[in-house]
Amino acid sequence: MVAAGLINRFAHALIGNAASKGYHVEVISHALQLTPEVVRDRNARFDAETFCRISRNVKLLMDDEFCGFTTAPCRVGSFQHMCENALRGETLGQALQRAFAFYAPLTGDIRFELQVHEDAAGLRMNLAHPELDRYNFLYEWWFIVWSHFAAWLIGEEVPVLAADFPHPRAGSLEEYAATLTGNCRFSRPVGSLLLPVQYLERRTIRRPEDLPAFLEPSGNDIANVFGVHRSFRSLLRALMREHLGRTRSVLSIEEAAAHYNISSQTLRRRLQSECTSYRLLKEQVRRELVLEWLECSDIGIGEASLLAGFAETNGLSRALKSWVGVSPSEYRQVRPGPAAEGA
Repeated sequence: MVAAGLINRFAHALIGNAASKGYHVEVISHALQLTPEVVRDRNARFDAETFCRISRNVKLLMDDEFCGFTTAPCRVGSFQHMCENALRGETLGQALQRAFAFYAPLTGDIRFELQVHEDAAGLRMNLAHPELDRYNFLYEWWFIVWSHFAAWLIGEEVPVLAADFPHPRAGSLEEYAATLTGNCRFSRPVGSLLLPVQYLERRTIRRPEDLPAFLEPSGNDIANVFGVHRSFRSLLRALMREHLGRTRSVLSIEEAAAHYNISSQTLRRRLQSECTSYRLLKEQVRRELVLEWLECSDIGIGEASLLAGFAETNGLSRALKSWVGVSPSEYRQVRPGPAAEGA
């Protein structure tokens, strides 16, 4: 299951926060259609369908779409009204502005803001009381929501250039990459989701009659967007990652083009139309796998360097310092621990 760790962490965050708000385990288990033993079990594993039920029913139990992570509740039904308001925007940029404006008078606990720059648009998020979200749920969940909603509005995947989180990393890089982007950055001053600015001009294609299907998707996978085909960028990135992980060699642009039965020039044009390049994707994939290998104590630094296609260990050291500012050995000493599933 894609992003199984993220799904479990989110599910335990919702259950744990409901319990911390004084809801008895029997009440929670009845509302979530789970046994009390499962509700109490911090090591319980949840599939995507169960997580969706947990998410929906915790909100109904608390009558709060912010799930108790803020000082004041956000009444159930607010998200649907926000979507209806956003659908009146003719472009993605207008729709997002309407969506964020909807929440402005509704809550002082969460602020969403669209900042437009020359080459990127920042979907900035700020929590008035981040200490209430001890699971770091809201930033991660809402960034996934906004990226999915943006893609659904225009009917195509919107590339996420970067996702900045104010908190430390809690899950695996692979799962963050599968749900958002390979360029997730943690312990940043502000929370922000960066999108290509030109996508703000994309026309919205959805109508009010399309909304029920989006709100009640048939596929329960937080790594995919209902009603939106995966972009060429995502498909190629997955191919490059699989190839590097399997063969320990970097897929060349000629090999990638041959896989899709197109020329290298056509491949470059398709990636350019999606605001990326083969070089950028290659570096993203290499970065993700290198950091994962360095977090595995069974793989030596020299082996990780060879697996990633560096001719020498010094090449890995130079790359890692440019990525995270430390050497491979230093990274191993300060690397994040395993995700906390529950707590």
